[in-house]
Amino acid sequence: MEGEDYESLPSGASLGTHMLAGAVAGIMEHSVMYPVDSVKTRMQSLQPDPKAQYRGVYEALKKMVLTEGFWRPLRGINVTMLGAGPAHAMYFACYEKMKKSLSDTIQHGGNSHLANGIAGSVATLLHDAVMNPAEGQGMQRVCGSLV
Repeated sequence: MEGEDYESLPSGASLGTHMLAGAVAGIMEHSVMYPVDSVKTRMQSLQPDPKAQYRGVYEALKKMVLTEGFWRPLRGINVTMLGAGPAHAMYFACYEKMKKSLSDTIQHGGNSHLANGIAGSVATLLHDAVMNPAEGQGMQRVCGSLV
């Protein structure tokens, strides 16, 4: 058990395995955090005012549910989910493939901080190219009635 990374997949895991792991992780993360993100977006869109409508995240979430319905904090989640699965699948697959390829080139199979950094940067660019439009559409649905 010593030296074993509990977060890593077995060595030699396929690209499809990394993509599936990424898609599931992304969908779960966005599903859990979406209501909080909706509240944050709404609070940020209000003008800074001492008499602001909400005093905190919990109060805002509670007020949204009581006045606008139980499902209001989840409005727009469908668009975000459609982006989260593919974006995170591509992130995980790109990161793992590039990390291995670059590590083999730079340190002949060893773990390279440079390879990890480059792989993470490229994977993030790919992820954001897919996820940002989806998040923008989702948040537009959250704020649609405020504008």
